[in-house]
Amino acid sequence: MCYIHSLAGDWRDAEGVCALADSERHLGHLVRRRKWHAYDATHLCETRDGFRYLGSFSDIIAAKKAVELAVWGTGALVRTAGAIQ
Repeated sequence: MCYIHSLAGDWRDAEGVCALADSERHLGHLVRRRKWHAYDATHLCETRDGFRYLGSFSDIIAAKKAVELAVWGTGALVRTAGAIQ
């Protein structure tokens, strides 16, 4: 497991799954099934029965950026030093 610390949240990376959380809540996650599937845990999906799906990505950096943009807005920076590729 790789633990990445940032001021606004932490990415915890393991093979096939990554989670973004701050000290109080789960913010989003990635799941790898051929591609990285990104989820925003701060918003419900349209059917209101799960997390909002952000899309699939070939690159983990792009997937993390999508989660961070959904959670923090356009000024978000990807915090991926040491991320599993």
